[in-house]
Amino acid sequence: MALHLPKPRSKAVPQKTVGLDGMKVTVAAAAAAGVAKAQETSRGLAGLTSRVSVKQIRTEIGNDGLRQAAIDAGRTPPSDRTLRRWAQQGRIPHGEVAELAQRRAAVARLGGVNEVARKIGRSPSSVRKYISGKTNELRNDARSKLKDVKAKDVMDKAGVLNPDGTPKIATIRVTGRVHVRNGDEAGYDYRTRTLDFGNSDIPFSAAESQALAAALANDDQARVVAILERHATIDYPENKGFDVYNDQFGFHFDAIDKIDVTWH
Repeated sequence: MALHLPKPRSKAVPQKTVGLDGMKVTVAAAAAAGVAKAQETSRGLAGLTSRVSVKQIRTEIGNDGLRQAAIDAGRTPPSDRTLRRWAQQGRIPHGEVAELAQRRAAVARLGGVNEVARKIGRSPSSVRKYISGKTNELRNDARSKLKDVKAKDVMDKAGVLNPDGTPKIATIRVTGRVHVRNGDEAGYDYRTRTLDFGNSDIPFSAAESQALAAALANDDQARVVAILERHATIDYPENKGFDVYNDQFGFHFDAIDKIDVTWH
């Protein structure tokens, strides 16, 4: 008779992030990849991403905008035929062109150069340098403000904000492979488990929901994993025995297979 052993843990390089309490933690790369996949397939996570399709970019900035992104990246302006192929294949083959096209489209969605400059407290010239790649990153305060503005726009369009701008509450059911860490004691593996946070005595709070939505909107999948692990460790009633979540203690996902989220 065949033995039904747990799947081996992922050997992919772990990802570092900052948890809900501001503590730096490390999460499994396979779990973060599972969140990214869920953003593409889960109805409750649809639209909660700052990365949009090439087809949408082409609609937002047009062929001229895509050509300008290529020029800014130091490449030959693509032909109409090439741009059609990019849209059909859903990918821009050059990473720097793709990044600058995403920046240009994001600024367009947020109201244009002048509006973004007003929102982040920088000059229009600074924003133009950013979208052209002449400035790789904005200054710390402006970068943080732009990140917040982009996240709020994504969250609003995804329908996870109330009319007053406050976040809706997330009801979550997550399936994945997890193991437990208890200080110096050897951790032990579970088979794939489904954690139904929606039926918990302590559901996701408004603060957790807002942090989760913002992390998703910023494509910070590692932070999403950390938020889920913290809740599973401290607030999920089946997992008694932990008062703290960090790299040495608590429930940790080796992989995430599915996430179902509803917002109310």
